Order: sequence, then C-alpha cells, then structure tokens
Amino acid sequence: MTNRVLEITNLNKSFGAIHATQDLSLTLNTGEIHALIGPNGAGKSTLIQQVTGYLQPDSGDIQFLGQSINHLSPAHRAKLGLAQTFQVSSLIMEYSCLQNVVLVVQARLGSSYRFFAPIKNDALLQQEAMTYLQEVELDKRCHIAASALSHGERRQLEIAMALALEPKVFLLDEPMAGMDPAGVKKLIERLKKMCRKAPILLVEHDMPAVFALATRITVLDYGRVIATGDVESIRNNPEVQTAYLGVAP
Repeated sequence: MTNRVLEITNLNKSFGAIHATQDLSLTLNTGEIHALIGPNGAGKSTLIQQVTGYLQPDSGDIQFLGQSINHLSPAHRAKLGLAQTFQVSSLIMEYSCLQNVVLVVQARLGSSYRFFAPIKNDALLQQEAMTYLQEVELDKRCHIAASALSHGERRQLEIAMALALEPKVFLLDEPMAGMDPAGVKKLIERLKKMCRKAPILLVEHDMPAVFALATRITVLDYGRVIATGDVESIRNNPEVQTAYLGVAP
C-alpha cells in the first residue's frame, strides 16, 4: 500500500512564450511537509493553482489519492479533501472567531445537519468549532471579531479554519508572510502538528522556517524542478545555492 497522496507528473503550463511550468513532477506523501521554494516568478503559485483546479495544465497529470483530478472543478477537488489556505485570507472580518469557524464546519457538513432543529444544529456546530479554536489557543478569544485580532492571531484563526475543513492535504501558500520572529516560531510548531493530520505542500520564502519544517524540498526555477531532496541536500546543492540561496558559484 502506497503512502503517496498527491502525484504530479510532467506538468506543463505556458502563457504565450512564458513557460510557467515545464515538465514538472513531484509527490506528496503521508505525514510529510514538502516545501516548494524558488525565486519570484519560478512558477510556485502557478503550480498550486493547477493543483487546486483554478488553472488547467496544457499537459501532464495530477493524481490525488490515486485518482486523476485534471477534469475536476476546484469545488470538487476541495470536496475530495484538497484544501488551499493562506493565499488570500478567507476571514470575514466583521464575524467573530467562532462564527468564522462555524461557517467552515457548516460548509463541510453540508446537508448532514439539515434535519436537526435549528437550536440544536447551532449548538453542535459551535461545539465542534470550539475544538478547532482550542487547538490554536484562540478559544478564549472566540467572541472577538476577526478585525480586532493581531496579524498573528489571524493566522491562528486561518489555521483553525483549515483544520475545520478536515482535508486530506493542506496546501499552504506563504503562511509566514508578515509575521514577526515570535509568531513564526509559534506557527512552525503548529504546522508540525498539522502534518500529523494531513500532509502539507508548503510554498514559503522564509528559508529558516522551511529548513525547520520540511521533510523534503523541491526547488523551482523558471517553472522547472532543479532539485528535490532533504534539507541538507538542498542546502548544499550548488545549483540551488546559485539560483536561490544567494551563494556565489
């Protein structure tokens, strides 16, 4: 039995003369954090958009849990358990932390709550939502509006919402962006716990955070993979050092 959750094979995507993705292949396995790094314009966001279905590849295949998903809509992919977070904040700022998470729980459960009486329905949704807020230590802030949270607390709330989706894969796009060193340190520990629930494909520019988190790292440059390996092999790869880590050849 394979532990491969996501498999991308020979993916290509061009915009006119620009090859944003070139014969790109990578895998994501159970229990791992696979970091995707590279300079601006390397094709990281384009790859994530193809995985989530917001962009269609010109050629190649994306398999999720052994099933080709190239033909599936973003909503269908999300329903299967492919969850993207952090690229654009999904917080409703005027809603409380609890209300934001309740909406995610409600969306995931869909019609399964339709037959409950409204009061019982609301109580059950809130009870489940609180468990996710407790996981990120926001339970004591549950009635505070998202607009009143600090940047770090908003990241915590976004994680609670990601957990509430109960996905089979987390796709995290720049989760460290805008965070201070203390916030980054906290988030690193939370992401380590998150990957026990589902593997993470992580796009991130904060290299110390990547090196602290990643099981494997894939480096992109001009839409192609120039290296894949563990932290030490990537850190010591001459091509990676030249292309991205700022070390002269």
